[in-house]
Amino acid sequence: MWQIIGAGAIGCLWAANLLRIGEKVQLITRRPCAVNVLQYQDLLKQSFTFPVSTSLSLCSSSSPILVCVKATQVIQAITTHQVSIDPQQPIILMHNGMGCAQQVATLLPDNPIICATTANASLLHSPLNIEQTGKGVTYLGAYNNQGKLFQSLLLPLNSALANTCWCEDVNEKLWLKLIINMAINPLTAIYQIKNGQLKNASFQPLINNLVDESLAVAKAEGIIFEKEEILAIIEQVITLTAENFSSMNRDIFYRRHTENEFIAGYLLKAGAFKQIHTPTIRYFYQQIKALEQASVANK
Repeated sequence: MWQIIGAGAIGCLWAANLLRIGEKVQLITRRPCAVNVLQYQDLLKQSFTFPVSTSLSLCSSSSPILVCVKATQVIQAITTHQVSIDPQQPIILMHNGMGCAQQVATLLPDNPIICATTANASLLHSPLNIEQTGKGVTYLGAYNNQGKLFQSLLLPLNSALANTCWCEDVNEKLWLKLIINMAINPLTAIYQIKNGQLKNASFQPLINNLVDESLAVAKAEGIIFEKEEILAIIEQVITLTAENFSSMNRDIFYRRHTENEFIAGYLLKAGAFKQIHTPTIRYFYQQIKALEQASVANK
């Protein structure tokens, strides 16, 4: 059985596709769920319904736990359910940004921890009602030595959503996703635009500066990327998700906390530690933080 913490767009996307291939799934939610059927529309506009079990708490089991909440909610989720987590239970963290795995490893020093990043996208229309809006590669890799023993989890996950791969060095993939998010999310959130509107020439100097600074921090951390390759990937992501709103865009729109601290904030801290100058990243970090504070004040 798979226990998935988080019944948002990504949690439900994995739940639907695991159920589709016959895996048992339990969704762990923060509030009681009034429905017990998961409605799913795939990229071909085919509709499916799956009976699904939901619960406010983890069941005592050694089954893998897939954590699909925002980076800002990971530690709270782990803390809430910590007493029910067996020390041998593998924990898969799937969220935007970086920094959570270190915190989870401190709380759960004996557990196998696996980091994951996905380019699949989904839209949550209502509770347990989702539409897949994008298809891409999912990468998984061990964060600690214990996690290396659970590469077998790749098999059902790849059967559920194709192009799921195991990486011996997932850190590079996490950094790639971090840089892509840094280039796209703050701009779309501040200007409240769809991803595709970043093709406008006025945004190119900003994206270029964000990429330059992010690459400098990554290099200082021992992660080397070619700038032209990164810019091409970012352009491809913008094209493929042209009609989508970024998660940070929606968070600002709905006056929710964003993953700013785990994207720009993470880069700022890593850059400061290595004495890397990151003025553009700092500017957008401060802009998002100001929007968050204004949203809270206006609630």
